[in-house]
Amino acid sequence: METILNIDNSVLDFLISIRTEFLNDFFAFFSHIGSGGIIWIAVSLILLFFRRTRKVGFILLFSLGITALINNLVIKVIVDRARPFIANDALKTIISKPSGASFPSGHASSSFAAAAVLLKYFRKNGLFGLVAAMLIAFSRIYFCVHYPSDVIAGAVEGVLIALIISFAFEKIYDKIRFSRLLKVNKKITVSHGFTYEPIPDKIWNNMQGKSYPDSETVKSKGCKISRNELFYLNVLYFGFDNETKVGEIICNRKIAKDLCRIFKKLFERKYMIEKIRLIDNYGADDEKSMTDNNSSCFCYRNIAHTDILSKHSYGLAVDINPLYNPYIANGRIMPAAGEPYADRSRSFSHKIDKKDYCYKVFKSFGFEWGGDWIKEKDYQHFYR
Repeated sequence: METILNIDNSVLDFLISIRTEFLNDFFAFFSHIGSGGIIWIAVSLILLFFRRTRKVGFILLFSLGITALINNLVIKVIVDRARPFIANDALKTIISKPSGASFPSGHASSSFAAAAVLLKYFRKNGLFGLVAAMLIAFSRIYFCVHYPSDVIAGAVEGVLIALIISFAFEKIYDKIRFSRLLKVNKKITVSHGFTYEPIPDKIWNNMQGKSYPDSETVKSKGCKISRNELFYLNVLYFGFDNETKVGEIICNRKIAKDLCRIFKKLFERKYMIEKIRLIDNYGADDEKSMTDNNSSCFCYRNIAHTDILSKHSYGLAVDINPLYNPYIANGRIMPAAGEPYADRSRSFSHKIDKKDYCYKVFKSFGFEWGGDWIKEKDYQHFYR
């Protein structure tokens, strides 16, 4: 502990020696907006306002609340460490002197809890949260109201709490949401031409032994998903012939509503998709479906050339215009007919990249993209 305290004091002595009027004003601003987690509470309230980000808003708000409770009612009471400017008269602060114990830093714990949540759910934009968190935390060291070790401990604590809260909230949220979805027993219209419903008997019967294992296979090998966990969707789309068409999709109930909204946005933008047919029309042969440039979702199968179930097996992955956006792994191109489109440095129609509207829409609804993978690339593939 003595070694840590010596390091803490050395850092504070150095920061006092480099203080300037500009730095004082600069860090005073960040120290102020971090007080009471005010900036992060404001962010959480903004997220709560919009339906798509509401879940993240709740997670952020809960993380801030739990962090504050653990800090103020448990850790600070137990450790009861005096603040630097109290323990050492030479370590003077030039902002209003806060009360309470020094360990851990509340500014740091709340800021890094917020940064962890924002990075987890928004990644690129979450980086701004991380930079703000670092500046807020550092400002407390700069003004000698916390030791560096207080800030580091607070940051670690905030990140851990945020991760635990987000994990628990996701589990509870998904369980409640899915239990509600399981009760849906009729066709739901999201918008004109965009509907989801339990799988009709005619469709279900046609899936047997194709996209869904037949009864004998289910008995002998089992199946990770049931009919009740899937929905049948009808969506409108804009075909390659510039005509409006009706597509069919089988997907997991968890993403049914979002998929309807995604395809509605694509349709409104006149984003061209050649075909949206059930893969059962191709005998559940993925190569045939992709070669025909068919966009599809559910198919109970393994990832190509592996024994691992694909996200398609759970109805949580969608392939868009696969002929023009092939799957490339270990030198193989799937579909094989997609080889002319494997060179992504080329410019051609129906190419999905980070500038493409399809990519932007799926990402805005929280989907990941196979084109971001490192060892292999699946440019057609969006998944949850």
